[in-house]
Amino acid sequence: MVITKKEWDFILKQPSGSCFKIKTDFGLKEIDACVAEETVTFESTNVISIKEKIKENFCYLVNDNKIEPLAYFSEETNRFYKLTPTGDWPTISIGSVPMHKLSSPKKDTENKIELIKPFGFLLDTCMGLGYSAILSAKSATNVITFEKDENVYELAKLNPLSQALFFSQNIEIRREDVAKGIKTFSENHFDCIIHDPPTFKLAPELFTEGFYGELLRVLKKNARLFHYTPLYKISQGYDFPSKIEKKLKKAGFKILEFKPGKGGIVCKK
Repeated sequence: MVITKKEWDFILKQPSGSCFKIKTDFGLKEIDACVAEETVTFESTNVISIKEKIKENFCYLVNDNKIEPLAYFSEETNRFYKLTPTGDWPTISIGSVPMHKLSSPKKDTENKIELIKPFGFLLDTCMGLGYSAILSAKSATNVITFEKDENVYELAKLNPLSQALFFSQNIEIRREDVAKGIKTFSENHFDCIIHDPPTFKLAPELFTEGFYGELLRVLKKNARLFHYTPLYKISQGYDFPSKIEKKLKKAGFKILEFKPGKGGIVCKK
């Protein structure tokens, strides 16, 4: 069960000795909770001290009478990972950088899906929390998604809104680097592709003309690619979306829609 400060603050406002319903897991579940002088009990099983310090920008896992932040530092990657709450769906932050727009990861993902209109065999190059793969799987026949970072994969497993990733019959997760894995596909393999990589700083190899050439190779003729366009250094006058557009054209793509404000570029082979 996952809660945030929003739910915890609601609990603290309830009088001692009261029992009530509360929504957890980002609204997916409604459970029973009871407050005593020094504890709060969830579903008659998890007993948590009322003195626990819950921070604003963290999500917390409640399990086995413990409440722990879904955040940690990885010595392997030398980066800090956390599940970050927003107004709707949570996002992953790597270091201090969130992987979605904090205003609404839900709307951010829905915009991408609306632009690409998934169908048939779809490649989702970078899984993350899997929102793109999950929404794509509603209309696509089969979705293959890649995730090389074990830390991101583990947070996705703990995120209630990512669970469809692991149970949907038409989603396949490949736990490897897409820059290498894409070479295993034959030409003209996919009906559409969503390329939503991490920031340029985290994965510069996924913004190269060479990788775009691989995307072109595995895409069917006249099929569509959505490329997320991070506004990298935009405040410093650096037009990163236009640089991506030029590289895509050099690789052989035809630009259909150039909408950095909506989060990306749509092009076709």
